[in-house]
Amino acid sequence: MNRLGVLGKDISYSLSPEIHKNFASEHGTIIDYQIYDIPNDPVMFINDFFKHGGKGLNITQPYKEIVAKEYGDSFRSVNCLYGNPVQAVSTDGRGLISDLKSKMINIESKEILVWGMGGAGLSIACELSKNKKIFVANRTSQKLEDVKKYLNNVEIYAQQPVDLVVFCIQDLDDESINQIKNINLLKDAIFYDINYKNDTINMLKGLGLVQHMNFYDGLGMLVEQAAESYNLWFNFYPTTEPVKKILYERL
Repeated sequence: MNRLGVLGKDISYSLSPEIHKNFASEHGTIIDYQIYDIPNDPVMFINDFFKHGGKGLNITQPYKEIVAKEYGDSFRSVNCLYGNPVQAVSTDGRGLISDLKSKMINIESKEILVWGMGGAGLSIACELSKNKKIFVANRTSQKLEDVKKYLNNVEIYAQQPVDLVVFCIQDLDDESINQIKNINLLKDAIFYDINYKNDTINMLKGLGLVQHMNFYDGLGMLVEQAAESYNLWFNFYPTTEPVKKILYERL
């Protein structure tokens, strides 16, 4: 039995078990993928998990950066653990790019703003900035200076025109909403909220800043980043579009 799971806090809603169950069915293997909802000390849990034969873990909020400091780069965040000894990586950025490509969105032709420098935002900014300059924004400016020092191909957003905005924030306050309203959007701009079950989605849609058809939630990214994790665990890349279809029809 291949023991897997997702580790976080207050994550009983997670779709990850269902996603990986579909991947394993296609792969023809048996897995035991559980939600591990723990209040604190993820490092102790992780060490025990792998010590007793665990094969892999996904990491979600609020532990991405905490786990990164223990198993990876102290600046980045991680969302996937695998191997022996344990290795850490983030598949969030690659998952986003794969989902954008599946939606026929050409990132090379876009002026991109990544809004929110939490765990997923850091990973996404890192991946998107590998081949082109991007803009970054955050509710507080202190973290932006750290990001700019770490990533060479980013620029702090200062009202430059953009046509792809990737939102990586869990909640919106009045100040954030006012900042978002003032984003300098090019014609036919696209909003992509990496959340798939969050009030920010309805709040952002309610602002009416882009056409309805140009607003996407993060369910596709969730499936794509899960596929990246599955490939690290089993050296098998599962098919993602059928899983997306199942989840979108249900939700």
